[in-house]
Amino acid sequence: MTIREHLRLNHETLLEQYHVNAENVSNLQATLLRDLLPSLEDELELDPETTDWTKEWLYDTFTLFRILRRNNYTRSFALEDTRKNVVWRLNNFQHLVEFSSTDFLRCLPCNVLDPFDRPIIIVKLVAFNQTSDAIKLSILQAFEILRINLKRLNDKSAGNPALQYVVLLDLEGLFLQKLNMELVIWTLREVIPHYPGMLAGAFVLNYSWTHSGLWTFVKRLLPASALSRLFFPTQQELVEYFTPSALLKEYGGTLPFLAQSEDPCSFLNPLMRLTIATPPHIQPETGVKTPKRDLSATSLLNPFFGYPASQASGVTILPHGRRRKRDLARTLALLFWTRWQRHITLAVVIAIVVLAVKIRGIHSYIGKFR
Repeated sequence: MTIREHLRLNHETLLEQYHVNAENVSNLQATLLRDLLPSLEDELELDPETTDWTKEWLYDTFTLFRILRRNNYTRSFALEDTRKNVVWRLNNFQHLVEFSSTDFLRCLPCNVLDPFDRPIIIVKLVAFNQTSDAIKLSILQAFEILRINLKRLNDKSAGNPALQYVVLLDLEGLFLQKLNMELVIWTLREVIPHYPGMLAGAFVLNYSWTHSGLWTFVKRLLPASALSRLFFPTQQELVEYFTPSALLKEYGGTLPFLAQSEDPCSFLNPLMRLTIATPPHIQPETGVKTPKRDLSATSLLNPFFGYPASQASGVTILPHGRRRKRDLARTLALLFWTRWQRHITLAVVIAIVVLAVKIRGIHSYIGKFR
């Protein structure tokens, strides 16, 4: 299967899943705004500005779709995953006040797309030679810029949404001896999982035998699904897929050199609070609210078996927004007692009787010597 066929099949499958699950995404979003956001607002004592910032993210239906997809379209798992993502975002972005440079990331002009109308980005991996902690902030903000840009492009488009980017990974200037391995691991394990499914495929450029050690290292960290989207094209394969009109001159195309190219992402600031508007193509769920009812941790109706939950409007949520170990321990203790109550009670009674007999025997023995 050629690179084009592989990416076309993935694109068609993803687009079909998006349209099939549009209503599920809408219902998930409505639940998050109605139940999760107020719960987090109280639990974490969020100020109005932070609440609005969180709400803006929850209105990103494309991100919610990718989270739902990662959880195999299981709503309860997606709710829990979304909560973890919101908390992670608050911990990592809430107190940032200074915008860091993201010059290692470049977005090609909005009219330059891959054959399946997906935006193209260029990532200079030479940034991973750095050891300063500041580069972590830059990487965080770069991913947030990509999320905001993807949402902005789709909000302006009336056709099929662009759900993913195609990436050109440029290894020029990257040396294994200088590579910050800790930074690579941190990015793969701590950042990318919070931006699931944004990358359709990555074309590795300027790869040589000096990078073979890096490739061996990365293969151990990435899942098979991610490895299947990494391509090492020849120059001919690169031009055949993108066509010269979608490639920069340094990569064999006809577009201006990178330094002379327009970057539509350059004005995006991930710390900026955006105007919130309900997406027109997603309608929130409507209907009469049903009273909330509590579900015991051992109820067969509880999808979070082992944890207390509550249900309203057909949606089950955890009261604390997460699975707490203490709740599970309490449930396990209760189940253990229910299962072995008679045996434990009988054993305690027998132990008391035996102890009483022994004590009486000791008293009788002592009485003989009085």
